[in-house]
Amino acid sequence: MNKRLIPVALVVLLATGCATGNKQLYDWGDYEQTLFVVYHEPEYKEQALNNYLTFVREHNGQGTLAPGLYAEAGTFLLEQGDVNGAVDFYKMEYERWPESRPMLGILIENLEAQ
Repeated sequence: MNKRLIPVALVVLLATGCATGNKQLYDWGDYEQTLFVVYHEPEYKEQALNNYLTFVREHNGQGTLAPGLYAEAGTFLLEQGDVNGAVDFYKMEYERWPESRPMLGILIENLEAQ
């Protein structure tokens, strides 16, 4: 192989290896914007949380909802005093993400015992 072709071949190989497009593994929705509003713009907090909860409830399944989003929705509801709604979301997280089961199992059990 010609020594001048080696750098060109490496550049082409690296360029094609990095071309993954804009495809995401998980669907995050407007999670980042919601957190920003919740912590920095309290006057819009309620609307942002309602939009977030609607997104999680009505997730259309065109991708996998990111890990932790169901639990986060549950925590938002728990902060508002909706224990049953929180438990429902915690159970969704528990079912979809086995890694969360040790913590969420205890949390669900404690909330249901109240």
